[in-house]
Amino acid sequence: MNKFIINAIAATAFAWSAMLGSVAQAELRSITIGTNPSGSTFYLIGSGIAKMYQEKLRVRSNVQPQVGSSVYLPMINSGELTLGLASSMDSYFSYTGDGFPAESKELRALANIWVLPYTFIVRRDSGIKTMEDLKGKRVMGDMPTNVALTRLNRAMLRSGGLSSDDVDFTKSGGLIDGIKAVVDGRADAAPVATTMPQLIEANSSVDGGIAIVANGTQAVDGYYEGEVPGTRVGMVAPNDRQLFISEETAIVNYDTLFIAGTAMSDDDAYRLTKTLYENWPDLQKDYPPLRGVSQEQLLQADPSIPYHPGAIRFYKEIGAWTDAHDDKQTKLLQ
Repeated sequence: MNKFIINAIAATAFAWSAMLGSVAQAELRSITIGTNPSGSTFYLIGSGIAKMYQEKLRVRSNVQPQVGSSVYLPMINSGELTLGLASSMDSYFSYTGDGFPAESKELRALANIWVLPYTFIVRRDSGIKTMEDLKGKRVMGDMPTNVALTRLNRAMLRSGGLSSDDVDFTKSGGLIDGIKAVVDGRADAAPVATTMPQLIEANSSVDGGIAIVANGTQAVDGYYEGEVPGTRVGMVAPNDRQLFISEETAIVNYDTLFIAGTAMSDDDAYRLTKTLYENWPDLQKDYPPLRGVSQEQLLQADPSIPYHPGAIRFYKEIGAWTDAHDDKQTKLLQ
């Protein structure tokens, strides 16, 4: 066999190898990430992750804002959307079908990306400091587009010994709608994630500013987990940016999950999880809400929905997946 033929065979083999590698990389041809409406923190984070995937994987990526995760989680379940951001509690309720039209048993977690501190806000001059003080007040708590948050709003009231019948439990179009209602004087209290940037403007636009409401006396450790799976008691402390937090206050914490569906291949889920993990420090620099979660915490200790097998493969590869995770995964899949 002469040198020309040997070179031709080698070139052909290289070309086939490159083509097969390109096909493997191109399996995921586009990425759509479901988020809450434009202007929300979910939308901001989703846009950042989409930009990262587009740059690192060279796969066309974009966000598709919806009115709430109650709308787009079923779309991820059916494969209409590739990915989405949703709270650990909303993910649980959607997965089990509790409060939803149907179970979304095809939902699978890739990572835990954000811890949200959550409570009600009020005008500082209202005299409201704890959940017990909300009795008889106008509370923007009924959120038709978010089943989980409505349940959590009710659980916060119960921590103060109140039911939704003990307040004027008003319908809300969302967290931003509630903030506006308090600022405008149309409501006495509204639920928020305390990290929302809109609260800084709200604090400066109200005479005397706004304040957060502390948990009621019934919110001991384990209270919120029993009321709404995926939540827990948390603490927030004063800082230079969030002037509406005047002292260390016990409120509620819940996680935000990055979610795919079983329609996604294991290889794609592995690649997306690995890319997210490797680029996490850069994402944290650009998107402050992500700074509360370390790379190690991308894998939850106690997940509320099963992890995708492709994500599990990655977490096992880096030595993060444990026997306890296996046990939890088995229980969730039963």
